[in-house]
Order: sequence, then structure tokens, then C-alpha cells
Amino acid sequence: MPLRRLRASDVASLATWVPSIASAIGQDQWSREGALRGAVGESAALLYSDEAGEAFIAYEIDVPTANAARIELLAVAVSQRRLGIGGHAAIALEKRLARTAQRIYVTVPSAIGIALYFWLRLGYRPLMQHEWPTPLTGNSTWMVRERR
Repeated sequence: MPLRRLRASDVASLATWVPSIASAIGQDQWSREGALRGAVGESAALLYSDEAGEAFIAYEIDVPTANAARIELLAVAVSQRRLGIGGHAAIALEKRLARTAQRIYVTVPSAIGIALYFWLRLGYRPLMQHEWPTPLTGNSTWMVRERR
């Protein structure tokens, strides 16, 4: 299965790239190797892998609203980007959450313009500020995908 919970054996490899990506985009809770160790076996921290590479995904259920999910972090190693891994990982997560979440939210830092286009291509739409489920700190925007 291409999407699974983290195993202890994944931590060393992920620690070489996930914390630096998380730090660069302001996801401080994932910028320490200890966070990866603490997520082993948890249902809300997953590893996606296919023949092209792997992606790390962290999310929350019933956040920011009931019957919703929020993707905290979707990270792909720099050397494996632009191969479709991130998109495949996001779609796999959506399938996993199909019965749990009617809406899937993600916050996109404005400093990473290409991330906005990534989420748009997957069918997410930016929310106007008056639609935001909760205020954001920093320079980011909410995006959402409604599940049918």
C-alpha cells in the first residue's frame, strides 16, 4: 500500500529532509527529528511511497471545523520533486479521508507561490479572508477542497 503509518525504521531517512522542509515553511512542530519519532504508529502522520519516491504527510481530523481535515504538512524531498509524488500522496490521503472529512483544508504560505499552483491543480480553491475557518498568523492563505 503506498500510504501507511510511519515505522521506526522510517525515521532516520525522513530526518534527513523533513525537518529542513518543515522549518523552511514555518511548520515548526515538524522541524525536529523528535517529532518524527513521536509520530511513529500514529494515524495522522503517514508515509506515501511509490516507484518515483516518497512523501511525508501530517494532518488533523475535525480541524479547523467538524467533519473536516487539515493537512499540516505534505513534504517531498527536493531531489524527488516534480515527479508527481506530492499529488499522488494528496490524492491517496483524500481517499483515506473520504468517509471522515467532507472538506479538506490546507494553509499555503505566500512565500511558496508554486505551492498555490500545486493545490489548485488538485482541485483546491483559495478562500476569501471572510471565509477562513480560523485566523492565520503570518503570510498564508487557506485553501479547501469540498468532498462530494
